[in-house]
Amino acid sequence: MSKNFSRINFHSETVERFKKYAVENEVNYTETLEAMLDFFDKNYISPFKPFPLTNNRLLHIFNKRMDALEALLRKMEKDSLEPTLKILLNLINGANLRNKPLYREKKAYEEDDTHPDFYK
Repeated sequence: MSKNFSRINFHSETVERFKKYAVENEVNYTETLEAMLDFFDKNYISPFKPFPLTNNRLLHIFNKRMDALEALLRKMEKDSLEPTLKILLNLINGANLRNKPLYREKKAYEEDDTHPDFYK
């Protein structure tokens, strides 16, 4: 038994948007419209009223905020923390070099190859 078809008049711009949407999702027009209607029915939402803050929507908003926070922390680490760490390490290494004595006192046995410490 074949299904009956009927017609509904839409504005041409709406038809073009609908066709583009159906082609992007690789389904025919009937399946596209049924999926849209099922979505609104199953989720108890109306396209004409603002969406309520459901758990899924809140979770989605929270995840987007966490992603933004993570991106901000990565940028801070890259732009300010790593260069600051490098500067501090350079300062510490420079301080270590400055604390070393410039001249070392030679001990008498360092020039004497007969002393047991000469070969260490």
